Amino acid sequence: MRLFLTLLFLTPTVLFAQLESWNGVSFEHEVGPKWGYVIEAEYRWPFNEFTDGSALFLLAGNRALAKNLSITFGSRFEPGRNGESGTLRLFSDLNYKYPLGGSPFTLESRLRYQQDRPPGADGSLRRVSIRPRLGIATDISNTLSAVAEFEGRYRFDSRNEWARRRYTFGLEYTFTERLKIELFYRQELRINSSALQTPDRILGLYFDYTLPDDRNRDWKYRHPFGRSVTW
Repeated sequence: MRLFLTLLFLTPTVLFAQLESWNGVSFEHEVGPKWGYVIEAEYRWPFNEFTDGSALFLLAGNRALAKNLSITFGSRFEPGRNGESGTLRLFSDLNYKYPLGGSPFTLESRLRYQQDRPPGADGSLRRVSIRPRLGIATDISNTLSAVAEFEGRYRFDSRNEWARRRYTFGLEYTFTERLKIELFYRQELRINSSALQTPDRILGLYFDYTLPDDRNRDWKYRHPFGRSVTW
């Protein structure tokens, strides 16, 4: 059994259209060869607005279905501010990885279904989306790897149209067997909106630390959530 502790220091996270700081901590644990779970807490604070930030609390589980195929199911709660009721998100992900022949590249995909609504509210206020994500990952060296991803978001509620698109490029560097660092750049654009939109540009930095565990396991750790669930 091995425990994973992930520190998410996005301080600051740079959005040229909106400047924010994201800070949090994530705890990931693989219980067995097929099951794992993650608990995350995050705080997002806008630098350029005189408002309180928002807290996010996430709990998710993952189960292996086949080689390179797994399913994730979870929930995320964002408490309300200024008398608001907050937002509860329920989601499920189908995750798949496919090595591209003898090349150093791996195809990575995730299909997410999610519902967002105020806790206890009726279905009229819910936002329903699917979020397909497709990426290519490769090992540049024994210590350095890279990934490039595209993600879209389609709303099924009152909009019934594509609402966002997101591009991400990331690097992962392994310092030691227990310590890794992940750096990513992201551009996200809200689309099909009557208002003029400028893309959010995000620079993120993650520190991943693996807790020592002297107990023997008869399986190889899958790192079932890949990069952070919130990535």
